[in-house]
Amino acid sequence: MEESQEDKTKKKFVKAQPTKENVLKLLVYLLEAEKPVKMVSLERLFGGGFESEKDKSRTVFRYLKVLEDWGFELIRGDHYSIKKKANYREIQLSSSEAQALYFSAQEIPNSELRSTTQEKLLRIYHESRSKEELIDKRSLALIEWCEKHINKAKVKFQMILKNYTSINSGKIKDRLVVPLVFNNEAVEIYAYDLHDNGALKVFKLDRMDGIEKLKEKAPKELNLGKLEIKRDPFGYLIHPDKQLLKLDLRMDLKAFVLFSLHFSKLVPMIERLDEPENKMPYRIELELLRVEALAGWMIGLINHIEFVDSSEFKAALKTHFDDHIIKELQTKLNS
Repeated sequence: MEESQEDKTKKKFVKAQPTKENVLKLLVYLLEAEKPVKMVSLERLFGGGFESEKDKSRTVFRYLKVLEDWGFELIRGDHYSIKKKANYREIQLSSSEAQALYFSAQEIPNSELRSTTQEKLLRIYHESRSKEELIDKRSLALIEWCEKHINKAKVKFQMILKNYTSINSGKIKDRLVVPLVFNNEAVEIYAYDLHDNGALKVFKLDRMDGIEKLKEKAPKELNLGKLEIKRDPFGYLIHPDKQLLKLDLRMDLKAFVLFSLHFSKLVPMIERLDEPENKMPYRIELELLRVEALAGWMIGLINHIEFVDSSEFKAALKTHFDDHIIKELQTKLNS
């Protein structure tokens, strides 16, 4: 009995999966690596390991070629990495992106996989669309503008933050700055304030009327060419003189599920401890600049989490709780 064309297509599709899966694993590894990786390490992880007798580097080079065919720019030489990693760190899909993927998924040969993929993309489209409709158009346009002209810009230009309201003085005035990074999660800009001797500051998007991009580039004295921009897991800009807070967090099943919903991009950093009697077997280790991103989630689940060897983080969390949460809670409950 002759095979149908659909059966042949399915076989081809299944056969191609292992290579694509290995390439995707390599891509994720290179994106998550803090520094460019030596070829010997890539051979061990993706070329068949130490015991393999085949040409391990040839396999890795084939995978790297696939990545370049997919449009990724690579750093090659003695070490390997992905150029412009920041461009690939945003994992949330906009409604237009979800829509494009939904129609592209129609080309998936496997009918079952095509159906489940489109169902999920349809839900993402609906959720993204609802979120976009809740955010006012001005703010949404400003967020998209910052992504394009700050995060994806190859050259840093001077900009004016229009009618910026200072949280300290309450004064409203234009601020001349050189933006470095726009934090999508915290909706804030990290920029050098040229009105304050080039001090590196945080500017909240909701405290400005808009942004004007000037023709003038960043002053040479800022020496941005040698600047290495580092951010913590929540996107906060790491200052060279600031010490990071080390957190070793353990979670039970409920905390793990809610953590996954709140902070989905951090899920790959979670490990499950091989301890059958442990009631909190889910572990994540982080180095953070600030506690705010986790504070509310932690307080709501305080009976479902444990801190291990995290004294500095706990002290910072207590200070944040005393100085901000208690005062705000009392004010709102008494109003």
